[in-house]
Amino acid sequence: MTEECIENPERIDVNADLIKARNETNLKELIHPNEGNNSTLLILNQKIDIPRSLFYKIWKLHDLKVCADGAANRLYDYLNDNETIRVKYLPDYIIGDLDSLSDKVFNYYKKNRVIIIKQTTQYSTDFTKCVNLISLHFNSPKFHALISNEDNCQPNHGIELEKGIHTLYNNMTKSLVFSEVTPISLLALGGIGGRFDQTVHSITQLYTLSKSASYFKLCYMTPTDLIFLIKKNGTLIEYDPRFRNSCIGNCGLLPIGEATVIKETRGLKWDIKNWPTSIVDGRVSSSNRFVGQKCCFIDTEHDIVLNVEIFVDKLIDFL
Repeated sequence: MTEECIENPERIDVNADLIKARNETNLKELIHPNEGNNSTLLILNQKIDIPRSLFYKIWKLHDLKVCADGAANRLYDYLNDNETIRVKYLPDYIIGDLDSLSDKVFNYYKKNRVIIIKQTTQYSTDFTKCVNLISLHFNSPKFHALISNEDNCQPNHGIELEKGIHTLYNNMTKSLVFSEVTPISLLALGGIGGRFDQTVHSITQLYTLSKSASYFKLCYMTPTDLIFLIKKNGTLIEYDPRFRNSCIGNCGLLPIGEATVIKETRGLKWDIKNWPTSIVDGRVSSSNRFVGQKCCFIDTEHDIVLNVEIFVDKLIDFL
């Protein structure tokens, strides 16, 4: 089939009613999850680099807050030695091998009754440990019985030190019907833009969770971007026009997992059809942007990563 590239005006109408999309994503809901979804703010071990007013708002919009190991140091430092503020922003959990967690921070959060779980296995990353923990929190009565038992004097809340979280998770999934699980909105701060190997691992999690725990809706937030996975066979991306005009800049369709074909887009500045895209071949739709008034549509043969430029100083007005 013939490749096409069409340059559109800066604003066009895209009729969502005429689009058959298997998947739907609302840009604002990646940051401001709907009530009824289980939502988690995951803080990874990089400097928290968004305005405090925005951070405080995002924190309050999420049901659960989790720090991955040394991310607890980042949160502690971010709150600037202001005890009045710091005590209002206590994570629900800290998990990891705890090799990065300072004694001062460990003792502070332990004193304030944050649940700290040590997992020493080196065959999974702190990110994977966090994801398993989050799933257990929302879906496992057995896990809650362990952590909520005030008479439980066992170390590590009775969870085996090496890979107890993974064992609990694997046992839970034997009876878990994924299609019946309430979706979990997972917004991750950090993970992109630090060490390159950790960035690549973070990107792999977009694909991994899509296959192994599809009830997670994972999005990374950086000071410049939202980064998430577009599922194959058609995704409708919706947004409020004011939100798009004030908070959203360029976007990129990034075939990081594998080469694919962009079968069709509607509502991008440069709409394309039947367009093979591959990092190896140097064919990547970067520096594109949304021009659809309220939505755009992306249809690909395989899953693809989408980054959307955000203006963090404007976001607070829309949350």
